[in-house]
Amino acid sequence: MTSIKLNQRLKTTAFIALVSSLIIFVSSCKTKSTSSTGTIYIHMHTDIDTNEVADDTTLYDDGTGRHFSLSTGQFYITDISLHNLTGTTYKFSGVYVLKTIGTEQYLVGQAPVGTYDNVSFTVGVSAADNSIAPSSFASTHALNNTDMWFGNTTEGYMFVKVEGKADTTAAQTGANLKPFVYEIGGATNLRTVTMPTRSGSMVPYILTSGGTQYVHMTCDFSKLLSGVNFKTDNNLTSPTANPTLATTIANNIGSMFEYEE
Repeated sequence: MTSIKLNQRLKTTAFIALVSSLIIFVSSCKTKSTSSTGTIYIHMHTDIDTNEVADDTTLYDDGTGRHFSLSTGQFYITDISLHNLTGTTYKFSGVYVLKTIGTEQYLVGQAPVGTYDNVSFTVGVSAADNSIAPSSFASTHALNNTDMWFGNTTEGYMFVKVEGKADTTAAQTGANLKPFVYEIGGATNLRTVTMPTRSGSMVPYILTSGGTQYVHMTCDFSKLLSGVNFKTDNNLTSPTANPTLATTIANNIGSMFEYEE
C-alpha cells in the first residue's frame, strides 16, 4: 500500500515538473519573439546654401551674392508619412516636430518593418490644431510654445519663423546689417512636401525588426528666402500683414529640403 502511494506521488511530481517545463518553454519563446516594427528618426541640418549654420552672428553667402545670418530658423513638421516599395504608405499619427537650429535629431516613432523609398510631411499645423491655444497642450508637446503663437485663436501658430540680419549694401561687406523677421502662418500657407523617390545610389530606407533608421536631410534657408528683398521686405509678423510676401516664402518651402545621404 505504501509502495502504491509512493508510486503515485512520484508520478504526480513528474507530471508537475513536465507542466512547469512547458510553461517555462512557452514563456521563453514569448520572450524571444521579435517586434515587427522599428524606430524612425529625422536628422536635419540647418544650412544657408552649402554652409551649415553654426552661430547667430556669422554672415553666410547664400550663393546668389547675398550675405545674412540666422538667429532663429524654425518650423513645424506634421503629417509625416513613409512610402513603402510595396505601394503602401505609413502615416505617423499625432507626431509634431518643431525643428530648430540648435537641435538636429527628432524621434518620429515606430513604423512597420519594410523598405521605404520616400518621405512626405507637412510644414505647418492643421486647421483643427491651429485654433487651440498652446496652454491646452501638455508641457512636453511641440505646440505648447508661445514663441510660435500669434497670440490668438484666429491667427493661431507660426508655421515658420525666421529671424536674422542681412547685409543690404551693394558691396556686401557686412558693414550695414539690417534685422529681418518673417513669421508665416494661416491656412493658405500650409505646405505639403514630398521628397524625391530614393533609388540608385540613394538607396531606400530599410527598417528592420527592432532596428533604427534615420532620415537625413538638410533645410536650406537661402532657398526658403529666395526672391525676398531684405532691404524693402524685412518685416512680416502677421499672416495677413503682407499676403504676397507670405505666399512667396510659403511657395519656397518645398525647395528648401534635400536628402543629406
